[in-house]
Amino acid sequence: MRIPAVLLAVLASASVLLSQDAPYTLHVDVPLVPVDFTVTDAKGKSITDLTRNDFSVFDEGESRPIQGFAPVETPFNIVLILDCSESTRDRMGMLVSSMARFADQLRSQDRAVLAVFGTEVHTVMDWNFDKRQPINIPDSPICHGTNFYDALEWSEKKLEGVAGRRGIIAFTDGQDSNVARKEIDVDGVRIRRVTPPLEDREFVRTLKTVRNGGASIYFVAVDTDLNPGPDYAGPVPDLQQVRARMELLASESGGRIAFPNKSSEVVPLFLQISRDLGTSYSIAFTPSKSKTSKPHKIQIRVRVPEYEVHQSRETYTN
Repeated sequence: MRIPAVLLAVLASASVLLSQDAPYTLHVDVPLVPVDFTVTDAKGKSITDLTRNDFSVFDEGESRPIQGFAPVETPFNIVLILDCSESTRDRMGMLVSSMARFADQLRSQDRAVLAVFGTEVHTVMDWNFDKRQPINIPDSPICHGTNFYDALEWSEKKLEGVAGRRGIIAFTDGQDSNVARKEIDVDGVRIRRVTPPLEDREFVRTLKTVRNGGASIYFVAVDTDLNPGPDYAGPVPDLQQVRARMELLASESGGRIAFPNKSSEVVPLFLQISRDLGTSYSIAFTPSKSKTSKPHKIQIRVRVPEYEVHQSRETYTN
């Protein structure tokens, strides 16, 4: 839907006013008041397929008519982390190809960090990601083990203080060298198995960090029980517990997960990530009549009770 010309004029005016000292107050001298906003579900996952009829606008509690509505492109910031450990070596070509596919979709306004991880995290491109450059993965001693949880926490810290939409994409098998295990009895034989996620103290700590961090986490997961690679990756029960950890991290952060067998199978995930992080909504409404300079409270409501609206501005002044 095309935004009416009057709304474009409002948006242009607003972009200047946003640079003023009052960060949450929008001064308008035109008939319409614009507000940008995003919508998430109970898990924090972005909802990007709503229409004008899904929303209502209130000005100081009074319902106001919506005069303009459109989805708008939003810049996003993303950290790409690639698992270079020995357990992913047989899938490295596919993982690098998948990463390159996502890099091709980055827009000029998007910002990205590229890093590889094993026992440590090594930054390849730091907020200066240039998709014209080839992605070269160093052969480093750090690739002889995996601190998967530490890599996720490093990514969250990388996004601290970064304004705008934020996400993390992990290209990995989800294995951590220090994953918690416990002994169980199988047909009279004592064996060590990977524990369920919530029995793993280090994982629970990482999950808490992810919940508090606010970034959506996406996984391109390889060599799981759902898409096993050519080499033996471990007993199926262990692989199931590793997968459960990635699924829980994605779910709790509002992200998603894909289990590809070839790089072309990750395209739908990347398109969804671009929609999740790169799309918001813009709405314009007729303000209530008032001769005072008192700030008016704006509230945008969505029809689905489980959804939550995140407004760019909460007040305006006549």
